[in-house]
Amino acid sequence: MWWNAKYPNAMHLPHSWQQLQNGDHYCNALSDYFSAWYPKILGHHVLKLGGLSAEIQGDCFLQHAILLSPHISPELHRLALQKNTSVIQANLTELPFIEQSIDACVLGNTLNFSQDPHQVLREVTRVLREDGYLFLSLFNPFSPLLFKRYLHRPSHSPLPVRHYVPWRILDWLALLNFEILDQKRLMSWDKHRCFPQLIAIVARKRVYPLTLNPQKVRFKKQEMLSPASAFHTRLLRK
Repeated sequence: MWWNAKYPNAMHLPHSWQQLQNGDHYCNALSDYFSAWYPKILGHHVLKLGGLSAEIQGDCFLQHAILLSPHISPELHRLALQKNTSVIQANLTELPFIEQSIDACVLGNTLNFSQDPHQVLREVTRVLREDGYLFLSLFNPFSPLLFKRYLHRPSHSPLPVRHYVPWRILDWLALLNFEILDQKRLMSWDKHRCFPQLIAIVARKRVYPLTLNPQKVRFKKQEMLSPASAFHTRLLRK
């Protein structure tokens, strides 16, 4: 497992869950889990980074869905035909949005295929509004997937994958002032039922105002024992 945040080699995001082994099951499990949280979102814009995030569906009441990916695939073109859906080609580490303009963001296993996950999370934090929601999923390293460096299907080109322990991602989110609302390991469908292969995290961006950190009251330090000053006082009295 590579412990440095930034990977030395270039990484490529999958265009679709169809490129991954058991990708359909992953997509369905995440769609069912995140759907329960979508009604809590208030706003207009939901941003989905990467082709995997774009295919995660659910009853989201936001008016506008933005699908962003470095490469526009035929799958994204088909998703763009949906009502109130836009497709943008851009780098995930340089999102073309102003600060606090997005109400919710979906990272469906995006970090597993990102060369610089720190910068991706920093950009998500920048464009996400105060109290905005972040829906994030990862492959569980404590599962048989840990021993796989590639998760592509035999008929597709190799897709190198990175694995992260959950506490590492939670620590990154805490440093970015995210409140973890829920974390769940989604049960797998195969014989390895004791080793769930997906980890889903729901977090919310919190911005604490400065008024919540009152200044410390500074008291004047009193000199309890000062023999020199006492001697000086006696001389003045004489």
